[in-house]
Amino acid sequence: MGNFFRAFDRGRVNSFPGSAYEIIFPVFMAAIVYFYRYNPRIAYPRILYFFLLLMISNIIFNNLLRNRVSLSLWVVDLTLLFNLWVITGVLYYSGGGQSYFWVLYLLPIFAAALLVNVKDVAGVVFLAALTVSVLSLPVHIIDVAAVMSLLVKLSVFILSAVVVYHTAEAKKRAELGLVTKRKEVETMTRELLNKDSELERTASAGATGQILGGVMHDLGNSISVILLSAQIAGEDEVTNKDDIERIIKAARFSKGVISNALNMARGQEYDFVPGDLHEPLGKAVQLLDYMSRERGAAIKMSVPADLPLIKMSKVHLERMFVNILSNSLSVVPQNGSIAVNASAADGKIKVEISDNGPGFPAQLLSGGIKAFTTTRKETGGTGIGLYVSMQIAAKHGGELSIANAPSGGALVRITLPAYSSPA
Repeated sequence: MGNFFRAFDRGRVNSFPGSAYEIIFPVFMAAIVYFYRYNPRIAYPRILYFFLLLMISNIIFNNLLRNRVSLSLWVVDLTLLFNLWVITGVLYYSGGGQSYFWVLYLLPIFAAALLVNVKDVAGVVFLAALTVSVLSLPVHIIDVAAVMSLLVKLSVFILSAVVVYHTAEAKKRAELGLVTKRKEVETMTRELLNKDSELERTASAGATGQILGGVMHDLGNSISVILLSAQIAGEDEVTNKDDIERIIKAARFSKGVISNALNMARGQEYDFVPGDLHEPLGKAVQLLDYMSRERGAAIKMSVPADLPLIKMSKVHLERMFVNILSNSLSVVPQNGSIAVNASAADGKIKVEISDNGPGFPAQLLSGGIKAFTTTRKETGGTGIGLYVSMQIAAKHGGELSIANAPSGGALVRITLPAYSSPA
């Protein structure tokens, strides 16, 4: 039985453009009927009932389009057939083939053409042409005026359908192109946020040539994001704030890469200044916002507002938090959670980052954190994120340790000394 019904499934449409002209046009025509109600060709007020049906039909149809993500093509087809029947009634009670209201057939023809479906367009044009031809009977060959009138009507139906169909098809192709470009930009943005920066990796090894390669790689990705997002914003009819925000984030990322490279070239890898832990931690969470939303994961922060200052290198602490949080995001289940808790005691600030993932493997806990040691090679892990983070904590006079929480999941503890201003 299910196969029987599936055989009649024509699919659904989710990009059908509804508009007010389908209601305004019948209202305008009804007003004309009222002013010409004494015309002997018009059966007044019976014709008004058909205009009322046409308006009600289009109001219901537009309401369905507004309140539903997609609509069955059978509903669209039935609406078009009903409109054709109503318009035929209008012509029948206003002079038949001599009625000036034949232009109303353009409403269902335009609607079918906007679906960008050749069969629907051909079907509606055929029914409209057939009805007008039948209502115009009898037509004698010697009656040139009647023959030309009928040919003009049929030509208008066909040409209007062709023009609207090709316009809608071109617009649909442009929209599909924008969707493809957006997906490409989102993929590149995700790569920028998911991976550890090549610059940070090669800096730990001290290989100058590899540093340059890492810088160029990161800049190439971020500039591609900027160019594609700008192109999308330029081609889209309506400015999308997400595209602009993506350009800004990629530009800031590029600026940070260049700044880090210059600092390393000058031998100023770490620039320690008193600062608030909220700043690097907040920026790290913001950078990973897209990745967390994609996985449906929540990063819950419990960081007191009155934490003491830390003598920090902001860009490195930000990288440390990005490394740890991105590790958790890559292993937590869909709709998982990550908790960030901070506290201060005895001149130290303690940060704990825990998740509800599978936890650290036993070999990592027993062997300690080492460079290029990972259990996630198949998913793109490099084994350098935690090692670099541990080095960053040590450079700040603190320490980083890993464990598994009693309730399950990974737990990273970071201890940093609070800043004491000189007397």
